[in-house]
Amino acid sequence: MRRSRQQDPRLAVVDVETTGFSRYDRIVEFACVTVVDGAVVEEYETLIQPERDPGPVHIHGITPEMLQSAPPFETVAGDISSRLDGAVLVAHNISFDVRMLRQESVRLGGPEFDPGQGLCTYRLTRQKLALAAAEAGLPPPNHTALTDARTVAALVDRHARRGALRDLQAATWTAPTEATGMTMRRPGSPSRRGSLHQAAARTRWPGTPEESTALYLDALDRCLDDGILEEAERAWLNETAKALGLSAPGRAQLHEQYFELLKRQILADGIVTEDEEQLAAQIAAALALDSTDIRATPRTADRVELEAGMSVCFTGTAVIDGAPANRELLEKIATLAGMTPLRTVTKKCDVLVAADPLSQSGKARAARQRGIPIISIEDFMKTTKPPPPATTGS
Repeated sequence: MRRSRQQDPRLAVVDVETTGFSRYDRIVEFACVTVVDGAVVEEYETLIQPERDPGPVHIHGITPEMLQSAPPFETVAGDISSRLDGAVLVAHNISFDVRMLRQESVRLGGPEFDPGQGLCTYRLTRQKLALAAAEAGLPPPNHTALTDARTVAALVDRHARRGALRDLQAATWTAPTEATGMTMRRPGSPSRRGSLHQAAARTRWPGTPEESTALYLDALDRCLDDGILEEAERAWLNETAKALGLSAPGRAQLHEQYFELLKRQILADGIVTEDEEQLAAQIAAALALDSTDIRATPRTADRVELEAGMSVCFTGTAVIDGAPANRELLEKIATLAGMTPLRTVTKKCDVLVAADPLSQSGKARAARQRGIPIISIEDFMKTTKPPPPATTGS
């Protein structure tokens, strides 16, 4: 007898923002994206009154004013449990979301939240959320619960094999309070994107199977995305490390690994700008590191000396003195300077000139794989000089 096609289970993709990481902390924002057979069928989000200080406002962006009229957890527990009960739970670093939900359910009394066996997209992708999203071509998460839950749902759609979800176990939880339908969304706020954000977002975390390490590195990312570690952020990181049980030597080692990985991102294009150098020094100082040198590489821009006889390749649309310059013009300039223009990046190429040194074009990737320096159009124009005119005998 032929069996009917078995459908994948209902997924509850969740994300929480919290006052901190300890067993005394509370949820201040909850979001759930419900997915059935690969399609999003509902989105739910609400701010939650934690009945205490909201914690790191500079991290999650949720102020006491936003929470004045927010419902307490017991008011929305029925709405949350109705979405989680009978669904396979999905989250990025799922053990943290599960722990916070279980703590809230215990405070309520009644049946305790049972997460079943859910899916962790951190384990699935082996990347922090920002980097996993970037590699999947998704918009970056912004530390709001619904946006991050949407990102996680998209990662599941791209990475999870159909049928594999049926091997998981659904969560069970019936809250002791009825669903009220109440929800309060946070007002729109400007994105917290600092000058270091793009580099920090691309920085891989040191490989770790431990939840505490991943949570601390996530907190570190959030604090450093503007290149400054303010006193409130420093205090919050200290509290976070204490709540997660991180030792001082272990935390110092994480800081060193984090900075080394960040250096790799800054050096990836073969150029260290003054802003990048200053920013890296700020981060090193914030992490209490002694080594701040990010120029210990032969690929920095000031070490690329263009001269006659070199082979050069170009990528991107160039702009010279505010006007677009076609490839033929650049190749002509290179030829007049005694260089050989190449159409592709090969082992014979000495330097790649890019309109954007951070370009992810095929030529740029090939150059990085071969260790070929990448410089900007501006640097090419500044350092390229035509050969002196040939002298003739009298």
